[in-house]
Amino acid sequence: MLKATLHKITKFGLVGLVSTLSHYAVMFTGLAFIDTPVAWSFIGATVGALVGYVLNYRYTFHSTLPHRTTTPRYSVISILSVMLNTALMYVFTGPFALPALPAQILSTGLVFVVNYWAHSTLTFGKAPTA
Repeated sequence: MLKATLHKITKFGLVGLVSTLSHYAVMFTGLAFIDTPVAWSFIGATVGALVGYVLNYRYTFHSTLPHRTTTPRYSVISILSVMLNTALMYVFTGPFALPALPAQILSTGLVFVVNYWAHSTLTFGKAPTA
């Protein structure tokens, strides 16, 4: 059980890495043109969430649930995750005055923990019974 869980967390982490690279590529490309780290982080996180859905559905969780079930769950969790990421970036780059990269690294780590729990239990887990 523990070995299977660690394997799944590792796969989730690899998918997260690809999603994060997508996020950062969008964010730092945008920052090269307009210096608004919170806005570009929001846009980048949204792109990363889309990449993550496809890879987690197929690769991490090998989901057999229909997309009509997983897509709304994933969407709600991702919207909440983007909001969490945005709020963390606001706090880290505002009151804590961190530069964009360290702020985004901290935000990403915190959001990763929340996302693994949410997606493994709520998005791709079995449908709850009434």
